[in-house]
Amino acid sequence: MSSETTTPADPYTNLAETYDRLAEWAIVCQEESPRDRVADFLQTFWQAQHRPVRTVLEICCGTGLMLSELAGRGYAVTGLDRSAAMLERARRRMGEETTLFHAALPHIPAEAGKFDAVVSAAGGLNYLSEAQISATFGAVARVLPAGGTFTFDVFGQGFYRKFFDPSAPRVMALELDDTSYIWTFSASAEEEFVDMAYTQFSPAPAADGGEQVFIRTRDLHRYYPLPHAAVRRLAAEHGFTDAKVYDNYSAQPSGPNALYDTWTMVRSRS
Repeated sequence: MSSETTTPADPYTNLAETYDRLAEWAIVCQEESPRDRVADFLQTFWQAQHRPVRTVLEICCGTGLMLSELAGRGYAVTGLDRSAAMLERARRRMGEETTLFHAALPHIPAEAGKFDAVVSAAGGLNYLSEAQISATFGAVARVLPAGGTFTFDVFGQGFYRKFFDPSAPRVMALELDDTSYIWTFSASAEEEFVDMAYTQFSPAPAADGGEQVFIRTRDLHRYYPLPHAAVRRLAAEHGFTDAKVYDNYSAQPSGPNALYDTWTMVRSRS
C-alpha cells in the first residue's frame, strides 16, 4: 500500500466525493441539525414574516443537500459556492434547471432584490473574518427586498471550547468505509482565528494487479469566531432588523454552551 500527497487550491476538491457521508456522520456524532429540521425551522421563521417566501438563495450551498430539501418543499432555489467540485456534485443532485453560481463571498452575481430569502445552512460563514462578514452582509442585503430574510449558522461558543485549546492542539480521527480523516485543532490566544488542519486518505483507482494507492489530501481550514455583539452591530449597519440567535435550529436562544449558533434577521430597507 502506498500514498500520494496532494494539496489542492480548492480545499473541497477531494472532500466533495465523500462530503455527504461526512455530513451524515456530523449529524449523528457532532450534533449538527439534519436538513429536514433546518427546513422546518426556516419555514416556521418565514411563515411568521410579512413577506411570503418563494425564491431562496443558499450561499455556501456545498453539494446541494439543503437546496434539495427546500426544492422538495416547493421553493424555487438557487445555490452559490466557491468550490467547483462541490457545485459539480450539487449539479448532479439538482439537475440543469437549478441555477448554481460559482463565486466566492462576498460576491453574489445576482440582480438586486431577486430573492425572498437568503440562507447559509452548512457553516460556510465560519471561514470569513469580521470584515468579510460585513461585506457579505452588504451583498446579501443587496439581493433581498425590504422584508426579505437572512438565516445562517456558525459555530457557537461551545464548539470552540470543545475543539480548540490555546494550550495544546487537539487531534481527532475518523474512518468511514474506505476513507480516513484526521483533524488537528489549534488555537492561539493572540490570534483572532483558529485553525483546523485536515488530512484525508482516500483510495485512488487501482491498476489491474497493482497495489492499492491512497491519495492523501492536506488542507488548512481557518475559522473566525463570531461574537453575538459583532453580528448585531453588522446587521444594523447593513439594514437588517430583529437579529436573533438560536441554539442549533431550535426555539431556544443560543447560550455560552451552544455548539452551533443559528441567526435570523429581516431586511428593513433597500
